[in-house]
Amino acid sequence: MKIKYTLIILFLSLVSCASDQEQQEIDQVIAKEGFKTFKIDTEAKPVSIFELIEEVEIMRFEETEESLLSYVQQVYSTEDRIVFPSGNDGNIYSFTKNGEFISKFSHVGNGPGEYEFIWSFWVDGDRIFVSDINRSRLLSYDLKGNHLKSWRLPFYAKSFFTYDKGFVADLDYTAFQDSLQFNVLFLNENMEVKQMANPYLSPLILYVGSSVNSFQPYGKNLIYHGFKSDSVFLIENNQTRPLLKFDFGEEWLWTEETIKNNPRTTGLIRETDLVWWVDSYINEKWIYLSYKTSFKDVFRVLIDRNSGLQRAVKVNKDAATKYAMTPIKWEEDRFMVSLQSPDVRAFMNDLGEGKVRFRQGTTLEEIESSENPVLMWVKFK
Repeated sequence: MKIKYTLIILFLSLVSCASDQEQQEIDQVIAKEGFKTFKIDTEAKPVSIFELIEEVEIMRFEETEESLLSYVQQVYSTEDRIVFPSGNDGNIYSFTKNGEFISKFSHVGNGPGEYEFIWSFWVDGDRIFVSDINRSRLLSYDLKGNHLKSWRLPFYAKSFFTYDKGFVADLDYTAFQDSLQFNVLFLNENMEVKQMANPYLSPLILYVGSSVNSFQPYGKNLIYHGFKSDSVFLIENNQTRPLLKFDFGEEWLWTEETIKNNPRTTGLIRETDLVWWVDSYINEKWIYLSYKTSFKDVFRVLIDRNSGLQRAVKVNKDAATKYAMTPIKWEEDRFMVSLQSPDVRAFMNDLGEGKVRFRQGTTLEEIESSENPVLMWVKFK
């Protein structure tokens, strides 16, 4: 692989008509091919997120009797709509890309085509997928909420995603067939295992879960990152390979020795105050990293993948409170987050004039007259 890209670069250097854009595309390919380690300074002095933002775009969600939202976190986009669950009531909502309410549905229940709780959620084309690990089911629906298909799961899996005409699953340190210790399973459309990846030596049983899917789209491939891991993997060709590592040094809790010798993992979190939870949101240029050292404190880091420059980030509203900014995903060079509507005016004031624009159909007056959260697309400097 390295020889291939070396030859490409040599060839481009000899062709005078090669554009700067072509060269940049090759550089991006090479950058993505290499494995990188980022040493995280947990003692770094945080800077305000407002110092790092170039501009934001804000979109309100239309509030009707049918579209009262609590929080917005797992958001997926189709050609003409935004789809997500909100709260713990099992409702799945659809809005236009200008924030106008389209519809909602819920299939909470105990019957065929129903789920008890939405755990892993994603949208692939015109299909909505819900995994209900409490009842060992994966279900699919069309965009109108009509049930399409159900699968009975022969294993416990924290996260799922569609992949290569089948699925990929994160077992999250739970043994497969009682004894096979692999975190990633590649499955065909009938839930039959094709391939296993990411073996582990010792189980890590922690009765705390994350609503963030372990899998996220990354170009034509997927990224895999479980919240109990300091490493990120690229999934391609039904295999995984290391892409990034976050080096917390002695501040990282889940070493192999720690896992093997301390079955009381929940107590260990309280006792040590070490890093035990890591979420990452990755595009070609940026990594938005969040991590925890307790059950309440969340620390954030913005990393430039090319230069390695990292900034510890604070999202303070004032000395005593923080903005409830929920990270969601990257859309090209913009980072999507949700924010509660009562905080929008203060957020705009802290950001400063000329750095905010509203999506068509959104006004500040409408936001402040609603209890629905908003979506923001953040462009960093």
